[in-house]
Amino acid sequence: MRPMPQLLGIDIGGTKIGLCVGTPDGHVLARQSIPTARDQSPESILADCRDRLLALLADAAGASAAPAAVGASCPGPLDYSGGRFLDPPNMPRWHGFAIRDWLAANFACPTAFMNDANATALAEWKWGAARGTTTAIFLTMSTGMGAGLIIDGRLYEGPLGLAGEIGRIRLRDDGPVGFAKRGSAEGFLSGPGMSQLAQQEALICTQRGEASMLREIVEAGGAMSAEALCAAAESGDAAARRVTDRIAVELGRLCAILTDVLNPDVIVLGTIGTAHPDLFIPGASRVLLEEGVAASARHVRIVPSALAHRGDQSALAVAARLCD
Repeated sequence: MRPMPQLLGIDIGGTKIGLCVGTPDGHVLARQSIPTARDQSPESILADCRDRLLALLADAAGASAAPAAVGASCPGPLDYSGGRFLDPPNMPRWHGFAIRDWLAANFACPTAFMNDANATALAEWKWGAARGTTTAIFLTMSTGMGAGLIIDGRLYEGPLGLAGEIGRIRLRDDGPVGFAKRGSAEGFLSGPGMSQLAQQEALICTQRGEASMLREIVEAGGAMSAEALCAAAESGDAAARRVTDRIAVELGRLCAILTDVLNPDVIVLGTIGTAHPDLFIPGASRVLLEEGVAASARHVRIVPSALAHRGDQSALAVAARLCD
């Protein structure tokens, strides 16, 4: 029996880069991560990543092991025709970086890169919460808000590779800002957008004289993160729950739009939605049923990710595609 090929994965993010060795069935054999140093060039950071990946491979499969393919999951938007990053919002030094050329120059095997939302949609469809479905949507709900689309049993990226850039959709005339738009999907449903809402609610509490963990965080000079918001909501803080309930409503509105257009089997939630499904899925499902086409809304399920190592497996899905 021939041994299974070894794949390498690079999951590039604004705060950290995940590195892994795995197999075409999505099994992660070894993994580690490093911070995304803002004061270093992409070339310097990725050279370190290459060396670490080869060391991981040697430890996992022996000193003579060679990768069958390398996949990189990258923050969008991406210029697929030019093989470059465009302008990932939180990574200015990576704007215009030629990721395709770097991969080809640094590995002797087939290499590929993909928008992280698309890569994760592919991984969820192959090995996760969308497995066995025909049409599925993955929503990132992380530092940014985008979507990966599986339509009629294949990944749909569009002619420019820009399908699924839903963060710019304006859900309301006003609201938190994302992509320079008030009330956008990115504003309501990304981590930074949720922080904006929580900050505003803390100010309301201060002016009302209402006790709240959100108010305490602001008055203590702490960081108002999406994680802090969700922790407060789960502890029963009324102000925090008002914010997460509002987010759930906007998530439901977005899911209704996507359901009306694409009639998916499942909508899979990423980072924040996976960490706190009880805060968002019930409310979003209720709004989806109220606003979507009835039959489609009853058919689709909103679920958290089922991938144990989502970032690593997303990068492996890109590499595994080269082995199909």
